[in-house]
Amino acid sequence: MSAIIFDMDGTIADSFDYVSEFLVKQAKLPPLTDEQKRSLRGLSMRDMAHQLGYHWWDAPRLFVRGRQRMRLSIKSKNLQAFAGMPEVIRKLHNEGHELFILSTNSLRNVHHFLDDQKIHKYFLEIYAGVGVFSKAPGLRQLLKQQHLTPEEAIYVCDELRDIEAAQAVGVRTIAVTWGFARRGKLVAIRPTALADTPAELMRILEEV
Repeated sequence: MSAIIFDMDGTIADSFDYVSEFLVKQAKLPPLTDEQKRSLRGLSMRDMAHQLGYHWWDAPRLFVRGRQRMRLSIKSKNLQAFAGMPEVIRKLHNEGHELFILSTNSLRNVHHFLDDQKIHKYFLEIYAGVGVFSKAPGLRQLLKQQHLTPEEAIYVCDELRDIEAAQAVGVRTIAVTWGFARRGKLVAIRPTALADTPAELMRILEEV
């Protein structure tokens, strides 16, 4: 049995369309073309904002507004889980693993999303509103409160900063390639493992 920690946006929740459209509307830019969307796909949320003309000091304002607006998107069922991820979560739970969420998103948004996807009951605890700039303190808090050593936990995530935070704490990482970072950049940062599909993620988790 392992303690498996999941990021939400870009890992469980397919948030790309929401994030890109939100950034475009906030910047009062015209709707993205398909080609522009392709150029943004695979960028972190921070890099996406930079490419659309935002500055680093815009981040706190965007973060707060983005979480508020996302609540409406979840309620209107415009935010969905990646195909196959609810099944992975259910299977891991049924196999006896302890599952957690560690997310920068708000606790209310995470609860609403998990309820909407009917997977809330599979998670032992949710740590939300964590680490806009680094999730390392949040990971340490989770480990301490759950009486876990870093060696007992695995963090499933999609962004470079998440992997860096886990590496700083000594937690193993499985990077998924369907989120907010391109595969080549994920490979370069050397996560413990890399998954290209939810089925491959399930296989890796059953082996570690």
